[in-house]
Amino acid sequence: MGNPSLTESLLADAEIDNLYKRATQSQFLRLGGQGRLERVTLSEWLSQDRLYAQAYIRFIGGMISRVKMPVEAAAKGASATLQWRILTLLQGCLAGIMRELRFFEEAASSYNLDLAAAYPGEQRFGPNATTKSYIELFDSFTTKPQEESPRTLFDGLVVLWATEMAYLAAWSYADQHSGQHDAVMDFETDLDGGALRKLFIPNWTSQPFRDFVEEIRECVDAYAESQTGEENADARFVTAAAMVKKVFVLEEGFWPLIAADEVA
Repeated sequence: MGNPSLTESLLADAEIDNLYKRATQSQFLRLGGQGRLERVTLSEWLSQDRLYAQAYIRFIGGMISRVKMPVEAAAKGASATLQWRILTLLQGCLAGIMRELRFFEEAASSYNLDLAAAYPGEQRFGPNATTKSYIELFDSFTTKPQEESPRTLFDGLVVLWATEMAYLAAWSYADQHSGQHDAVMDFETDLDGGALRKLFIPNWTSQPFRDFVEEIRECVDAYAESQTGEENADARFVTAAAMVKKVFVLEEGFWPLIAADEVA
């Protein structure tokens, strides 16, 4: 049996595992899965997720600028193949996030959701504190690589994996509380009109999305293996662990807090 991969090692870390559970098992998700989430609360979250998605586009663009394609047209080998694979993945990320933004607009129109809903305590619409931190993280990859920013392609792949993996796990948690697999589903009494259980949860727990997250994981592990000699393995783990912890803290903060007296 070989050594564990980077992603396996990260998920085996006790601190990361604790942050992961906190990031993916919120009351917002549980209530959403049960159809007990108010439309106004869903709007507050969705409006922030839309801002996240816009910053995600710049993040992916910054990562693409860090891909080092082979100089020779006929270049082959593991390194050249991996760079092409990563570029293909990032191309898929851009296509996916564009679909997502259209999906948000269509869902908002169908279910009367407000994509410019001000967050509680805010006078006007804009990114809340957690969204601002996510935007800052994503935008740290938009400067010229190796000049104005220390961010590397490795860093970006780890961030991408952590955020998408957490998203899949979070909506899978909501799905566990949704009764989606019952023979008969009734969305008529859902407080959000059925938006989450009919559209959002199936979208973010689908097999294509699972395959996408798995491809990111494989690219992270392959890239780490290609770049890391035995003497650098510990340093790579420390760097990756710091990124993953930061993302999971942001993911936990991204879900709106729901007071006990707000639960229907």
